[in-house]
Amino acid sequence: MTDSVESVDRRIDFAPLEAYGIRVERQVSLAPHTTIKIGGPAEYFATVATAEQMSALIRWAQSVRLPYFVLGGGSNILISDAGIRGLVIYNRCRAVAPAVPAADGASVSVSAESGAALAGLARRTAREGLSGLEWAVSVPGTVGGAVVGNAGAHGSEIKDNLIAAQTIDAGGALRTWAAADLSYGYRSSALKRLRPLQAGFKPVVISAAFRLQPGDGDAIRARADGNLAHRRRTQPVEPSLGSTFINPPGYHAGRLIEQAGLKGAHVGGVQVSRLHANFLINPGGAGSATAADFMALVHHIQDVVQRVCGVTLEPEIQLAGEWQSA
Repeated sequence: MTDSVESVDRRIDFAPLEAYGIRVERQVSLAPHTTIKIGGPAEYFATVATAEQMSALIRWAQSVRLPYFVLGGGSNILISDAGIRGLVIYNRCRAVAPAVPAADGASVSVSAESGAALAGLARRTAREGLSGLEWAVSVPGTVGGAVVGNAGAHGSEIKDNLIAAQTIDAGGALRTWAAADLSYGYRSSALKRLRPLQAGFKPVVISAAFRLQPGDGDAIRARADGNLAHRRRTQPVEPSLGSTFINPPGYHAGRLIEQAGLKGAHVGGVQVSRLHANFLINPGGAGSATAADFMALVHHIQDVVQRVCGVTLEPEIQLAGEWQSA
């Protein structure tokens, strides 16, 4: 285990945040806020529950030159054992607006804040007889993360229904991105590919609007229920980050890992799931595994799959934190 990040004497004035009801804590463990229950502490940690708080906190952090990282559902993100230096903004902005007629006159638009759970939004719209997000009823993570990563399942992706996303950029300005502006690819987008600007600041998704189709409520709910049942049959329930590797063209990563004989393989407290080999699980829960264990198993899988199958696996997960000291 490596030492956690230590607070630097930054002489930061937190008083301006009081007007927005924002409280900043120090040395907060991030493991409970991730789906795999792994990760060191945040140097500074603050929770936001409204878009106003999010915008105010980001602008304040930029004004004092404090690097920040926005943490949503904690899936697909591996936080280092050393933790994250700077400010971690825990995104609990979850408001979902009622559906309104879309510009095309034949569909509706549903807007959600970036901290809303994608699966929750999918279940809600299915209950309301709106089609388009049934595929997402079992997808972990938040709307913001899904927009950035072009989340997908069952042959559908975020790009198929996204109308636009609103971000706050590195200068504190709001910007609306049409779906076409995001240059979507497989688990990728222009936002994901952007290099950090101005002391490590990147645009942060504030909200997103989706185009959905009113339809037969019973049929829509049946499709959603079928997708959820499929997830429960085929994916592990133990803590994980979701899919670990991107599917190479023409292959399924999980099948390659299974073909390489790695189901059940483990390093420390992290194990390849026996149910779905593209999931690395932490069966012991919080405190039983480390980010170093996870990455050592990732590298082992890559080496063996390359040797046995002749295919290079690329991680789908994102790394966050102080990896240089890990």
